[in-house]
Amino acid sequence: KPINEIPGQVPETEEEEAVWQVGIAHQEEVRGGQELVNNAQLEQYLEGIVARLMGDMVETIGLEVDVLVFREPTVNAWVYPNGTVAVQTGMLAAMDNEAQLAAILGHEVSHFLNRHAFIQIKSKQTQSAIGKGLGALAAIAVAVETGTIATGLLDSGQIWTDLVTSGYSRKLETQADEQGLALMISAGYPPEEALPAFEELRIDEDDEINVKKVWSSHPDIDARKKNLKKRIKKAEVQGNNAGLDGAAYLRAVQLGVLANSQLLVQNREFERAIADLQRFTAAITDEPTGFFLLGEAYRKRNPEGDYEQRTAAYKEALAVDDTFAAAWRELGMAYRQQKLFADAEAAFNRYLALDPGAADAPIITWYRDSLGATAMNAAQ
Repeated sequence: KPINEIPGQVPETEEEEAVWQVGIAHQEEVRGGQELVNNAQLEQYLEGIVARLMGDMVETIGLEVDVLVFREPTVNAWVYPNGTVAVQTGMLAAMDNEAQLAAILGHEVSHFLNRHAFIQIKSKQTQSAIGKGLGALAAIAVAVETGTIATGLLDSGQIWTDLVTSGYSRKLETQADEQGLALMISAGYPPEEALPAFEELRIDEDDEINVKKVWSSHPDIDARKKNLKKRIKKAEVQGNNAGLDGAAYLRAVQLGVLANSQLLVQNREFERAIADLQRFTAAITDEPTGFFLLGEAYRKRNPEGDYEQRTAAYKEALAVDDTFAAAWRELGMAYRQQKLFADAEAAFNRYLALDPGAADAPIITWYRDSLGATAMNAAQ
């Protein structure tokens, strides 16, 4: 039975308790670490969406709504057996508005309510090398009983990845799609927004990296969207307009979106990073970090060019906050590369005045002091 129909009675068996403990162990392992964004305001915003989707069920179940935000550019989300929802920064950046994200979160909440993680693992009884020939549930139960998950002898993260993120069956995914849509409608979100949200889950067949990181069921997007369209038409919903303000959404999730852009640049996915940052800076004009990161994306994409785009982005950041030291430094470097020595000197001076104790202050000082000699050499 669904959790909300038997509150306080789940987990019902030792096997199910063992699956819960694996999820809880993984959460404890990552909390406060570098894998997460770890921002209370962002988490509270996302938890508010989950609570809105669940409505009275939060109190019925006695659930403490909890959301973790993972630093990972793949477009993905999942739910642990105990109801904690995990969202990757790639998912936050891919959604256009809160309503679209609500479609994804509603889907994950449905997996939790219907105990799909346990059902899927139990149906597979996956043989695991960690279990040395034992079935997955037996291996987990032994680990929980002996405390080997907590001591690290049995890695909770690896178990979680192997046993849960390998994907739900099509039947369970369809159930979560349909109930998630119903939760979305009940919460006042326009159900049509589920369609572009699910489209973002589509994976290119040649994208081997993402295929390994997301639910195996995601590629079957066309069939799932077709089913959702039928459900939306049948529901005949009118007047639902919550969560359509794209700018408000970007402001609420900006830390996740900006963190994701940094990851994309690190991964050399420059075009995707630039597109995300252009969208962000068009909507959020009073956040200098977005403009600065856009400049950095241009710089790292083409270290010997894109000067016009780079300098424009850095100047936009400084127009919002002229004490943004890093923007002055990079602006100075761009001017130096273009042999605009007077402008470079002014930018370097401003940077050094703002952050005289910076680790790179000596090298920036050398760059500044050598500008005269560089100018003379350039003139010869």
